[in-house]
Amino acid sequence: MATKSASNAKPRPDHVPEENVYEKMHWMVIVTYLCAAVAVAAMVINAG
Repeated sequence: MATKSASNAKPRPDHVPEENVYEKMHWMVIVTYLCAAVAVAAMVINAG
């Protein structure tokens, strides 16, 4: 896989980290777990 050379890369803004580092849980993770829990609960309730 080819990599971009430093001369072709766009300058990175100061607020953008060099690597994607997540220090806090993303809100979509919480939404996904909540939806999964509701779906499992609905399946268990409607199974009988």
